[in-house]
Amino acid sequence: MSLTLLIDYAPYILILGGITAASWLIIKNKAKPTAYLGFIIGILLLTTAAIAWAEHRLDAGTRYLLIATGLALFLKPIRDFPWAALLGLVAGGACAAYAIWFVPIPETIFGIPAKWIYVAAFLIPALIVYLIFKFIEDLLELIGIILSSKPVSLILAALCITQGILIILGTSLFTLLS
Repeated sequence: MSLTLLIDYAPYILILGGITAASWLIIKNKAKPTAYLGFIIGILLLTTAAIAWAEHRLDAGTRYLLIATGLALFLKPIRDFPWAALLGLVAGGACAAYAIWFVPIPETIFGIPAKWIYVAAFLIPALIVYLIFKFIEDLLELIGIILSSKPVSLILAALCITQGILIILGTSLFTLLS
C-alpha cells in the first residue's frame, strides 16, 4: 500500500486534526488518552504533509497547516518524557561498555585507577549528549507550548476544519485569501 493515498484523504485528515486540536472545548478534563490520540493523529498529519511536499501536491498553505497542526498534536504528550536523560544514559552506557569490552586499559594510568577511567568514559559522553538533547528538548517543548495553547489550537482547529471542507468543495482557503 502506497502512502500517497493519504493525499487523497487530506481534507478528511485536516478535519480530523482540527477536531482533535479543539477537543479541549468538548472534553473538559485533560485526559491522557486524548493526548495520545492526538499524538497518533499528529503523526498522521505530519506524514500527510511530508508526502504532499515530496509529491508537490496540495498548496503550500495546506502543507504548512498540516505541519503546524501535526506538530501541535505530536509534541503535546512528548514533552512529558525526559528524552535527553534517556539518550544521555544510552550514549554514556554505550561508550563505557565499548571501553570495558574493547579497549584494554591497564590497572592504573598516571596513577588513576582504571575504574575512574571507565566512569569518565561513561560521564563525559553522557553529559555531552544530555546537554545537546536537553537544548533540543527545551526548544521543542517551547514550540509545543505555543502551538498547543488554547488560542493557537483554536485557530489551528478552525483553519483545519475550514480548509478541509473547502478542499472537499474543490477550492482552498489560501487561494481565496490571495
